Amino acid sequence: MKKIYFISVALFFTSFLSYAQNVDDNFVSFAYIQLPLKKLDSSIKNYKTIVNHLYKEANKDSLKMADIRQKDELLKYQTEYTIWQGKKDLIDKDYYTKMAAYEKAVNAGTSVTQPLAPIYPNSPVYNPIVNLQLHTEIADVDFQKSVNLQGFEQGEGGLVVLIDLYPMRSNKIIERKSGLGLGMKYEYSYQYILPVGITITTADGTVLLKQVLLDELQNENLKSFSSRYEYLVWKIDNESGLFKNMERKARSFAFSSVNQLLNDQFGFVKMTRETEIYTVKKYKQYEYSDVTAAYTATAQALALVSKDKNRATAIPKLDQAIAKWKGILEESNLYDDKARVNDKITAMIHCNLAELYAWKGDYNNAELELNLALNSGVFKFKNHSERMKDFYAVQRTRWEIHY
Repeated sequence: MKKIYFISVALFFTSFLSYAQNVDDNFVSFAYIQLPLKKLDSSIKNYKTIVNHLYKEANKDSLKMADIRQKDELLKYQTEYTIWQGKKDLIDKDYYTKMAAYEKAVNAGTSVTQPLAPIYPNSPVYNPIVNLQLHTEIADVDFQKSVNLQGFEQGEGGLVVLIDLYPMRSNKIIERKSGLGLGMKYEYSYQYILPVGITITTADGTVLLKQVLLDELQNENLKSFSSRYEYLVWKIDNESGLFKNMERKARSFAFSSVNQLLNDQFGFVKMTRETEIYTVKKYKQYEYSDVTAAYTATAQALALVSKDKNRATAIPKLDQAIAKWKGILEESNLYDDKARVNDKITAMIHCNLAELYAWKGDYNNAELELNLALNSGVFKFKNHSERMKDFYAVQRTRWEIHY
C-alpha cells in the first residue's frame, strides 16, 4: 500500500513540474533622475555657497583662555620661585656662616669637621601649555568641493546656501569592556559633537530651509585591546594627533550630511536602480517569444528614463513595453495551471507592469499592478510586491510635487 502511495505522489509531482513554467529573474540596471522634495521656480538655475566659519571664534576663545592660563601659570611660577629663592637664601646664609667659622678654624690650625653641604627644597617647575587644541581652518573652496547641488550651476542670482561650520565639542574617549577572562576586550571610541548649520534662501532672502544637523553625540571607534595598559601605550604614541584626525573625519561626515540634505531637498540627483524584470525560461509545451520581446522593449524603455526630469523621452517606449505585456495578459487564465499564461505568469507580468507604470509617472496603475501581484497567491511575486511598495511610494511623493 505504501509503495502505491509513493508512486502516486511521484507521478503527481512529475505531472505538476511538467506543466510548471520556470521564471527567469533578470536584474536590470538603469539610471534615473531623483526628483527633489521641494519644488523651485523654474527660473532658478544657479546657487552659491557662503561659509560662516564659527569655529574661528572658538579658536579665539581658546587662545584667549590659553593666554590667561599661561599668565596665571607664569605668575604662579614666579610667586613660588620667589618663595623658593627666599628659603634657599636662608639655607645658603646659614651654610655660609657655618663655612666661615669652619674656614677660620682651619686657618688657625684647629681640627674641625666641615659642615655638610646644604639640602634645598625642590624648586618649582614652570608648565607651559603645549597641547592647545585649535580647530583647523577650512578654505571655502575646499568646502564647495564637498557640497554640490546637482542639477544647478554655481553662480549668482539663484539659491543662496549658507553653511555654519561650528567647532567640535564634548570631546572625550570612552572605554567599554566586553567578554570575560582571556577573552576580555577593552574597546575605545572617541565621542564628540560637531554640528553644522544650513540655511537656504532665494536671492531675495526668502528662507526655504533652515536646519542644524548632527547636534548630538557621535562616536568614532578607535581600537580594542586585551589590556587597558596596551591602550595607554597606544595613547602615548597617538594622542598628539588624535584630535586633528577625529576632526577631519567628523567634518567629512558633516559635509556629506549637508550634501545629502541639500540634494534630497533641492537637487536633481542621477541615481542608479537595479530591479528585477521577469521572463519565462524555454518551456517544452509553449513558446514565449512574445515575453522575450516585451522584456527587450522594457529594458530599452528603462534605459531612457534618465534622459530628462519628466521622462518625456522614455514615455513612448514605456507605453510600447506596457502594450506588449498587456497583450500577453489577454491570454491570462488564473484557473488552469497548465495554461500558457497561468496565475504564475500573470503575477509575473503584473510586477513588470508596475515597474513600467512607475517610471511613466502613472502611480495609480503601478499600485494597482502591485496589488494584483500581491493578491495573486504566488509567493515569489507577493514578496516582490512587498519589497517594491515603499520605493514606489517615495517616488510617487517626489513625482507629484513636480508633475
